[in-house]
Amino acid sequence: MKSKDKIAIGMVNNGNMNGLLAQDLIHIALDPSRRFHNLIQVANIGLTTRSRNIVVKTFLETTKAEWLLMIDSDERLTLDTWHLLVEAAHDKDRPIVSGLVFAAFFDNDDQLRPVPTIYRMNPETGLQPIDDYPLNTLMEVDAIGTGCILIHRDVLLDMQNQATENQGKDWAWFVEGAIAGTYFGEDLLFSKRLKSMGYTIHAHTGAILQHNKTFWLDERHHSLMRHMATQQDQA
Repeated sequence: MKSKDKIAIGMVNNGNMNGLLAQDLIHIALDPSRRFHNLIQVANIGLTTRSRNIVVKTFLETTKAEWLLMIDSDERLTLDTWHLLVEAAHDKDRPIVSGLVFAAFFDNDDQLRPVPTIYRMNPETGLQPIDDYPLNTLMEVDAIGTGCILIHRDVLLDMQNQATENQGKDWAWFVEGAIAGTYFGEDLLFSKRLKSMGYTIHAHTGAILQHNKTFWLDERHHSLMRHMATQQDQA
């Protein structure tokens, strides 16, 4: 990222922000690197995909910042994570960089299943979460979740310029729906479109954002799950 590039932070929320995230944003705003440009908040009225498009539209129309960092309001964004994302991003080589966020699912036996929202394409089963990701590594991936996306302004403008007639200029980025009988959320379809346009997508597995799911879910839970799975395989 160029030394003078600025970053706007955009999020969808229901009018509430976690106090720890608010504290993180204060630290980022006061950081000597002076990367922070402004905060864009859009109320979630129950149509998250629509609200994410409004975040991007607001970013393009009301700021001159080169980058948009889209995060969710139930996460943490520490200075260390902020710096890793900034250092990883490049307007030409890596214009889309994701942090590492975990979603929480429970198996049939009620065991917690932390799912890293970074994905690789499996020819037989489609997009699959990358459980065996290398630690603290910048890596190319096939798809990402919407929990933490740092994306260059030019990419968003390119998507807008290539929007279909049905999308129009105001809804050019996020959509959800079915493809060949499989339903995809707005995050995976966003990634699919980026890849179809020739963009590479990267994720930094050291840029970890804790995810508040009654408790703070992060890589420690996922590492424990991997360790237990390895022990079972060896038994």
